[in-house]
Amino acid sequence: MTARFTLTLLAVATSAFAQTAEVVDTLFMNDAAGTRRVGHVVGIDATTFKLEVPLSVGPAGATARVAVPRAQVSRIEFAPNDARDRLIASPSATSVIALNVEWLRWQAFLAVPKSPAGAVANAYASALLATNDPKNAAIALDVFSRVERDGWGDADRQTAKQGRLRAMIATGHAADAVNEAKELAKESDDPTVLIEAKFILAEAAFSSLKKLVEDNPRWTEDVLVRPEHDRLYNEALDLYLHPYLFLGSETDAAARGLWGAVQVYRFGGDDAEAVESARDLTRLYAGTKYAKLATDYLAKLPEDLKKQDAEKDAQEDKE
Repeated sequence: MTARFTLTLLAVATSAFAQTAEVVDTLFMNDAAGTRRVGHVVGIDATTFKLEVPLSVGPAGATARVAVPRAQVSRIEFAPNDARDRLIASPSATSVIALNVEWLRWQAFLAVPKSPAGAVANAYASALLATNDPKNAAIALDVFSRVERDGWGDADRQTAKQGRLRAMIATGHAADAVNEAKELAKESDDPTVLIEAKFILAEAAFSSLKKLVEDNPRWTEDVLVRPEHDRLYNEALDLYLHPYLFLGSETDAAARGLWGAVQVYRFGGDDAEAVESARDLTRLYAGTKYAKLATDYLAKLPEDLKKQDAEKDAQEDKE
């Protein structure tokens, strides 16, 4: 296809899309006239973007693919996509397949400014971790690492770094992840980074606590093991509860931490504190997915625990 024919098709496409008002990608050319080309960016290689454009002749809906030299493009404004945004916003084990499809679509655009590739990749990797499958965790580690290395946006790379640390823990590299998280916690003043670093440390402390109990089922009778048990128990709680206690406006992080604390309390046999933390979660962060988990937990409690209300009892004692 000659350059002249390519430009002709692009000119036709610009007109056709303008008439249909379809949501499309916009390529801003770096020529003196500031030309814009519209279509659907469907591919990329080392030298060109592949653009799908409609034809003004032929059957209805007919399109052609043209190659636009990357050197001629100053930037791309990618079309918004509400369905994709919703998918990215709430990654879960059930959305792995859908997010994998999106990642396959966007991975070649990871380094292209303004593309959603980094956000898609981070959501996909988070969904993989949510499956609690070691094989999926290994894939997540690779995806997070790619974004951290090649992603165009600082925010995406930072999110990927935090995700990579979680994936390292899930793939058995907890010690290295903890060391990195400790450095993050010491060096960063960014609340978001601090929250994630402390969450990673909380997960590591809780994992160590469960392993300690598994290896020492009679830990309560062992004077050498019990102090370490208590240290890990309190450390996990302190770290999980940090956003709730100090950064309560960070809704998702605070709710996630409260739910983590509920798990620690339950593991330690402190049902009263678990119940109170779950109730706080449902009251304060009702719109989060963790509140739904807390609601399900509270609904399945034995009747005697449902009747407990430590806060009310404490108030009555004061009176």
